[in-house]
Amino acid sequence: MDSAPAPPAKLPRLKHAERPRSGERVLKQTGSDLNNGWLGRHGTLYLTDERVVFVPTALDHLLGAKRREIPLDSIRSVERWPLSPGDIPRGGKRPRLFIDTADVRYVFLPSDLDGWFDLLQLVFYKRSKEDPGTGRPEFRRTGVENGLLDTVQSLESD
Repeated sequence: MDSAPAPPAKLPRLKHAERPRSGERVLKQTGSDLNNGWLGRHGTLYLTDERVVFVPTALDHLLGAKRREIPLDSIRSVERWPLSPGDIPRGGKRPRLFIDTADVRYVFLPSDLDGWFDLLQLVFYKRSKEDPGTGRPEFRRTGVENGLLDTVQSLESD
């Protein structure tokens, strides 16, 4: 595992990201919170074949929340907090999904945390098989095996 410190969680000041485009294939979509900083934003989290997109609710948008996107190529690591689903989070916090880029740590609280983790892991596995030159981020989680990824790997070995 990489021992480098996590990037800061302060979101950069950027324009609104585009909603999922008509040509993009949406692989997963669920309700989620984006909790970078003191203000949590509620909305919908999308995983497409190109990026992760967060679209805040209409009310949060009126309060200044922006649509955010994370291109898949810029993701350096994905971490579940706490690392094991059996661990109880400190301070009564909800479990979180950290997605790190070179500049920012995005803190998501999706309704299906382990499903998101599994699908992200599977998407990056598939991308690296299709194009061996693409990198795979580091995935940090303990106490859970990705059954989808194990099935795919066993089918390929047959």
